[in-house]
Amino acid sequence: MLLPTDQLQYIITHARNTYPEECCGFLIGTNSSPRIVGRALAASNAAQPSRLRRYSIDPPELIRADETARRSHLTLLGVYHSHPDAPVAPSKVDLEFAWPEFTYLVLSLQNGEPRDIAAWSLDGSRGGFDLDELKII
Repeated sequence: MLLPTDQLQYIITHARNTYPEECCGFLIGTNSSPRIVGRALAASNAAQPSRLRRYSIDPPELIRADETARRSHLTLLGVYHSHPDAPVAPSKVDLEFAWPEFTYLVLSLQNGEPRDIAAWSLDGSRGGFDLDELKII
């Protein structure tokens, strides 16, 4: 996946502004090889009771993001979310709710500052994630 610096900055700003809660949003772009993020789009974290260690995106917000992508002749490539004071590796909950074909960009924050970022996709068996190549451009 190719992630432009300005879109990385957008995600980092979103994560800092929501810290210590998890932030979440969409990755919109070109479904090529490699995938190219053209736009990151913030979403509301609807996780209850605690957004400190979970994120959830309401279905109507997902539908709007997909429509936004299609109107621009782009694709909803996946989602991003933060892991406040936690490693960049996806959690068991991330695995439980992951969709095939989506890329999951995870930003680890320590004390509100970015520490690491990685892109993940479901493996073929849906039993785990594969680490995708991520290049900041």
